[in-house]
Amino acid sequence: MAIVLKADESYPTNSEVEFPIGQEIVLVFDRAIDLKTAKESVIVYGPDSDVTSGPDNGLWLNQSDGTNPFFLTSPMFKGYVSCEYSTYLVNNLAELKVEDDQEIYEKSVGAKYSVLVITPKQPLRINTEYNLFICGESLNNIANIPAEIQAYSQSNCISERTVYDAYTLVGGVKTGDARIKSSGSFEPKNNEVTASLNLKIVEAGNGSAAKFKWWFDDEVEPQPASSNYNSRLSRCVQRWRITDRGILVKFTGGEFDLNETFIVEANKEDLLSVSNLVTFSTGTESIFVYPEYTSTSPIAPDGLLIPNQQNEAVGAYLELASMQPSTGDINVDLNLNKIVLTFNANIDAATATQENIKIESQSVSGIFDGPKSTRSGRPEKIYKIISVSDNKITLEF
Repeated sequence: MAIVLKADESYPTNSEVEFPIGQEIVLVFDRAIDLKTAKESVIVYGPDSDVTSGPDNGLWLNQSDGTNPFFLTSPMFKGYVSCEYSTYLVNNLAELKVEDDQEIYEKSVGAKYSVLVITPKQPLRINTEYNLFICGESLNNIANIPAEIQAYSQSNCISERTVYDAYTLVGGVKTGDARIKSSGSFEPKNNEVTASLNLKIVEAGNGSAAKFKWWFDDEVEPQPASSNYNSRLSRCVQRWRITDRGILVKFTGGEFDLNETFIVEANKEDLLSVSNLVTFSTGTESIFVYPEYTSTSPIAPDGLLIPNQQNEAVGAYLELASMQPSTGDINVDLNLNKIVLTFNANIDAATATQENIKIESQSVSGIFDGPKSTRSGRPEKIYKIISVSDNKITLEF
C-alpha cells in the first residue's frame, strides 16, 4: 500500500506566505519513511541565484579562465537549496509530538505517523518564492512541471522505511537492544518482498573483542567449514558494516555472550503514489520562536514540531536590529577589528558559538585564484573571539 503525505498537517502548506527564512520544513507521513530515498526525493529550489560577493553583489571570478567556480553548480536545478534531513516518529496528527521511543522493528500494518524534517544549510532569501518538490510515482497531478523535475523524478521516489531496527527475542517478544543499530535501504534479491538478517555471536567478549556471523533467512547458516564462513564473519566494531541487500549494522559496545542472536527485518519499498509541488514565499523574519516549554524532544520544545499547530500564541521573534559595520558598507576602516550585532532581545550566551556564527573573508581583487592558479583569493574562514552582553554580540578578530 502506498504511503501518504499528510499535506494539511505539513508545513509549509501550498501558497504559504511569510515563511521564516531560518525555519525547518516539516512533512508528515502516515508511516515511517526511508531516510535515504527522502534525501534523494525531496528537493527545495528557488529562483536562479548564486554566490556573489563585494559591493553591489559583484561576481568574483577565476583570473585564469574568467569563471566563477561556484556559479550555478547545483545538480540539474538552478537555485537548488542544500538541506539536511532527519526523520522522527510522532504520536498523532493532532499534536505531532516526537515519540520518546523511536525504535520500530517491522513494517507498519496501520498508521505509524512520522515526520521528515528538512533544514536548509543556509537561511533562505527574504521575500522570495521557493518550491518544495516531493517526488512520488506519478506526476499527473502537477501542472506545468519544470522539465528538470520531470527528468529527475523518473529515477527518484520517496518510500516507506524498508530497513527496521535490530531486535532480540525475549520470551518470544521483539525487544530492542542498545548494543546494536541498523540502517540502510533494502535492495531485494530475486524479487523477494521481505527478508530477515540474522546476526549471531560466535565469540563472546566485550565490544570489538566479540565476533559475529550473519546470514539471511533464505540462506543456510554459515558454519566454520562453509566456503563463505570467513566472508560472513566480523567483529562487533563501532562503525557501520555493510552486509548484503542494502542493510548496514553497527555495534555500540558492551558485553556479548556466545550464541546471542539479533534480527533485522526488511521489506520491499512502498512508494508515495503521487508527487507534490508546494510553493511558498519567505518573509523577513528569521524563525518562529516557540513557547518556553521544558522538553526532552531532540528538535522542538515540548515535542511540538509545527509552529502554532495548536493555535497557541507564538512568542516574539528574535531579530537582528542593527549591525556595525552595516551590511554592504564600503570604505570601511582598515583597522576594523570587531563587528557588533544588536538584537531585539537578550541573547543566550551558550548559543553564540563558533559553529553558529561564522565569518568569511573575500578577496579584494575580485578574483578567486592567484598567480599560477593558486587559491590565494578563495574565501577563508576567520577565527573570532565572541562575547555576549545582554542583547549584543561582539565579534573580535
